[in-house]
Amino acid sequence: MRFEYRAFTKEGELKKGIITASSKEEALKILQDQDLLVTYLSESKIRLLEIFLRKPGLNDIYLFSRQLSYLIKAQTPLDEAVKSLSETTQNLVFRDILIQIYNDLISGVPFSNSLERFPDVFDAYFVGMIKIGEKVGTLDETLIYLSKHLENQIKFRNKALQALIYPAIVFAMFIVVMLVLFYYVIPQITKMFVENNIPLPTITRIFQFISDFILNFGVFFLIIVIAFFYYLFKYFRTKEGRKIFFEFINYVPILNSLFKNIYTAQFLESLFYLTKGGVPLVEALDIIKQSIAHPAYEYALEYMIEEVKKGKPLSESMEEFSDIFPIIIIQAMRTAEKTGQMSEITFTLLEFYSETVETQFASLGEALQPFLILILGGGLGLLEASLLIPLLNLTKYIQNF
Repeated sequence: MRFEYRAFTKEGELKKGIITASSKEEALKILQDQDLLVTYLSESKIRLLEIFLRKPGLNDIYLFSRQLSYLIKAQTPLDEAVKSLSETTQNLVFRDILIQIYNDLISGVPFSNSLERFPDVFDAYFVGMIKIGEKVGTLDETLIYLSKHLENQIKFRNKALQALIYPAIVFAMFIVVMLVLFYYVIPQITKMFVENNIPLPTITRIFQFISDFILNFGVFFLIIVIAFFYYLFKYFRTKEGRKIFFEFINYVPILNSLFKNIYTAQFLESLFYLTKGGVPLVEALDIIKQSIAHPAYEYALEYMIEEVKKGKPLSESMEEFSDIFPIIIIQAMRTAEKTGQMSEITFTLLEFYSETVETQFASLGEALQPFLILILGGGLGLLEASLLIPLLNLTKYIQNF
């Protein structure tokens, strides 16, 4: 929840702004902890402009983590570093968040606790890593790792976009051509046949129905489709939605393999940095569990945590999930446990799986092309038939006449 406030400092200076808190009482406490005399506090109404403001994305968090690590490494106090970054960020929503974090810091609130107030921006994994950095006194190194972690996520996302951009452009052009035909060509042809009392073939009548529907209800239908995909996207971000999404992915071999390798690489990356930083294995697995949004991996990690707590080796607990952890990883983990070279062996595996994911992304676009050609060719073929058949019938009609 967001609250607008007006308050006076000890020096009598008026301060006003917006603060985020779970309740009005918590917001008041945060302000009072900053030695402010609050004269007005009310839940903030969402302004029309705020709807169109871009929320902080991966790029914003990545730049923040990287720049903050440099400032801390240069011995800049944390509160001053955050304040400095709030003044330079271009994202207005993120600027507001950083100002609130700065206010928390000068009030004595731990950095990680302040970040927890913004779960839509800083996820549980990010906050968990910051807590460890605060605990062991390596906040700058933790932020460098987080920036690398986010950089890898951005790289994977860009690879996915590159793989899909060509099919998306071709499909968009197909939709434009179909709309032109439905709006202008088919109505003209069907009008000519109706005026001359010439019967239309079944396939042409079907496309005539589609054309009439688009002309009469096109805008309304478009709004429904956009709303449907928007809520579908929101639903797939929920725990239940993710479960259904990945169950569907399991039936698409190329996507199932790609997603498994992505989450395996994410698991290895986190395990490498955490073990390298001296984080105990159980705590490391718990942090990794918070970062992986795949239900199968979440369940596996939960089981592995309990087994490791009982004293069971990690490699043995991973054997129960050989469908998501390939045998090569299980064997490598067994070797790492024997030699004590967990971070070194994990890093070698990470390099291999990162390269595998990049290769799969590169081939994804090529794999989609046959399906795209089949769909577009079939659609255009049917449309062509719906136009040519009545024209041939018209020629026969004129000859008979």
